[in-house]
Amino acid sequence: MRKNRILVIPGAFVPVNDTVTLLSYKHLRGADAEIDVIALEGTPDEGIRKNLEQDEAWKKFHVETCCRYDQAVATLQKKNVISGIFYTLKYCLTAAKKGIEGDYDVIYTSSIPAFTHLAGYWIKKKKGDRVRWIASFSDPLIRSPYKKDEESFREYSLLEKIGFFVYIGIYMNGGYEKICQKAADHVVTICEEQRDFMCAHAPDPRQARQKSLVVPLNYIRQWPLYQQLLQRETTPRHRPLVFAHFGRIYGLRKIDRLLEAIRQCKEDNPNLAREIVFVQVGQILPRYLDQIRRDHLEDCFQVRDKVSYEQAMAQMKQSDGLLLLDTIMPDDQIQPYLPSKSLEYLLLRKPLLILTTPKSPVYRLFTRYGYPCVMNDVAQLKQRIQQLIAYPEAPDSADLSALENEEATRELVRLLSQPLDA
Repeated sequence: MRKNRILVIPGAFVPVNDTVTLLSYKHLRGADAEIDVIALEGTPDEGIRKNLEQDEAWKKFHVETCCRYDQAVATLQKKNVISGIFYTLKYCLTAAKKGIEGDYDVIYTSSIPAFTHLAGYWIKKKKGDRVRWIASFSDPLIRSPYKKDEESFREYSLLEKIGFFVYIGIYMNGGYEKICQKAADHVVTICEEQRDFMCAHAPDPRQARQKSLVVPLNYIRQWPLYQQLLQRETTPRHRPLVFAHFGRIYGLRKIDRLLEAIRQCKEDNPNLAREIVFVQVGQILPRYLDQIRRDHLEDCFQVRDKVSYEQAMAQMKQSDGLLLLDTIMPDDQIQPYLPSKSLEYLLLRKPLLILTTPKSPVYRLFTRYGYPCVMNDVAQLKQRIQQLIAYPEAPDSADLSALENEEATRELVRLLSQPLDA
């Protein structure tokens, strides 16, 4: 029997280090198919490359590039809006042409950047039932709470506000989600909350629910990178304890009350930095840097530049504990975001300080595995910091087999591999 042929239109793709590149590869690697990828060229991550080279599944991927990622995605620093639009269209048109002219059974698109779905839509519109279109989303686009974060928006300069609207209009336009809900055969999300949020805003919520598929964040057991995370080691309880956060702190990922809790802990114990230190690895908003300096927390809350994926995994493993900073919604609304590092945090089984809300996928997921969660409340945060100093332990018996790649992607792989007439 002839194997399916899949065309993947992902924006950037592995070995580029990005949440969505890894997500796409994990979705596709189990498919019994020949897989062509047309990607935006980016800087390879050597750690990811080494793991790919040891993965037998990587051999069935045939990757070609069409212009560079930084050509198609405009930034405020480069101000390449006009050329960005040109290269975005070039990428989408090139991918669509390949999909229309090629003998493909399945088209897979993913966001972010969400303009990949435009190419998928053009192919589906032209070929109809002769192709199965699967559209993957790591985040919702329609009514995204991050687009409505008024507190952050007020802090932008006029140029930054213009840049924000340009970015949203080109790369996170809700129109891309609408065309997927209308024309895609299946829409993939990373958690139930995201699925429900997106279906609620679809033109036909019932139809949207029927074509939705949840594929949780998952790990590839065969990869040395994940094997190292799974090998739990007893961390020497030296002082100070180091609790690290990896990823961006921006928008609705708020830490003002966490910083206030640290300030109060330091006020109670001037030698707090000898007991516990918090480390942020990656982007952080200027207002939090100002708060850290104003409250003299530089010794307790340290900020470092983003590192490679392999370095991040090594530093996670070396840390005594980890910070998980969730999206904080006003009035405790249901929120559809699950931080990508949640998976690695579960695999490491380290002590965690989890800042979240009850109606969050983070709260549901981590309480399921026995981790305590803290609300965005200074008193609760202060109490949790004191608990961690006194007793930095984590649950030891979590069964994470449901998050193995083969298990987590089983239904999606079936859809990718089955004949069109099945």
